[in-house]
Amino acid sequence: MSRSIKELILHYDPINESNIFTSGDIVEGRVVLEVTKEIKVDTFFVKFTGDADVCWTENSGKYEITSYSDHERYFKLKQYFIQESSKKGQIEKNTTLVSGETYGPVIRPGSHVFPFSFQLPQQNMPPSFKGQHGSVKYVLMVKLKRSWKPSSTTCTEISFLPRNDGTNDHLLQPQSGTADKKMKLFGSGKMSMTVTADKTGYMQGETIRVSVDIDNSSSRDIKLKYSLKQKQTFIAGSSTNKELKDIVKETKDRIPSGEKTKSVVDINLPRDLTVNIENCRIIKVQYDLKVYLDVSFAFDPEVIFPVVILPADQQCPPWQCPPVGFQPYPPPQPNLVPYPGGQPPPYAELYPNLNDPSALPYPGAAAGLYPNPNAMLPVFYPTQSAPVYDPNQSTTESSPNVP
Repeated sequence: MSRSIKELILHYDPINESNIFTSGDIVEGRVVLEVTKEIKVDTFFVKFTGDADVCWTENSGKYEITSYSDHERYFKLKQYFIQESSKKGQIEKNTTLVSGETYGPVIRPGSHVFPFSFQLPQQNMPPSFKGQHGSVKYVLMVKLKRSWKPSSTTCTEISFLPRNDGTNDHLLQPQSGTADKKMKLFGSGKMSMTVTADKTGYMQGETIRVSVDIDNSSSRDIKLKYSLKQKQTFIAGSSTNKELKDIVKETKDRIPSGEKTKSVVDINLPRDLTVNIENCRIIKVQYDLKVYLDVSFAFDPEVIFPVVILPADQQCPPWQCPPVGFQPYPPPQPNLVPYPGGQPPPYAELYPNLNDPSALPYPGAAAGLYPNPNAMLPVFYPTQSAPVYDPNQSTTESSPNVP
């Protein structure tokens, strides 16, 4: 970060209480730039990208290591605040340019606020995800470029979750399976179980209910066990890398020899559990529910069901019905007030009309020079110095400035 640039911060406004966006949502925010002296800017923009990436290495020989990687892009949106005049109107490859307020290349000393707005595409995109060998990220990044100076950048991620459209009726159908085993070497008799799950698809935070009928007609005592596993698959060309993760792993009471029993198993799903990912070319996330009888020194009879984790239900778009009691994060609005006493300001040639924001040479100029002492904004305090950001007013976090 150059000495002349004291602060470059990126904020976005939470759209709901959980701070999770979905397809078609509007992402609004602002870039706060504070400079200690006048600077001339070549390019200043904020961009919004959605990407999936995978990367891992494998030993392919005694002294050889093979690397695998792949990338998939969903969108790239860009809004310019300042753009080189020679490049205005040019088409950028694989980029959608978003219209917004533009400003002159000279930025005066002080703190300035640049608002931006993007709309997430109405398309089938995977949820935000971070795994062992890959991730799906939706990132806001701001970049300021000057001649003969290092670029100044900062970025922050948003959480994205696809909308639950409720059209998968087959996921409401119950699942059932049986397993049995005859004892030979270390016992005699037979054991069997019938397992029934109430359905296949479950929303985040729901409870999986499983009924298990067990007939232990063997000479051995057994234990009922169950687990919910997440399977992550990373794909790069023809190569794959798989990781298993236990979400739930439990043991029920012992079932003595000669007894029959019926158990009901409830598995509470975390509300932040990653939903199934099937719509990404290079990353898959799937779940298996395994119910089995633990038999010492023998193979365990088991029943395995696929489980589909769906996004938590939304009764209507978040911007139409926010959660009860939720107060959205309001963007700051400059208070443009005339110079005291009805006299023209000392810099009248720079600010011909203080009540017309479009006449300002840079955003927030009038608000910085002529603050309204009676105006109390929820996040930016109107003082002669740079605005002070209170992180308690927002759930977003911005990344540290990167040269």
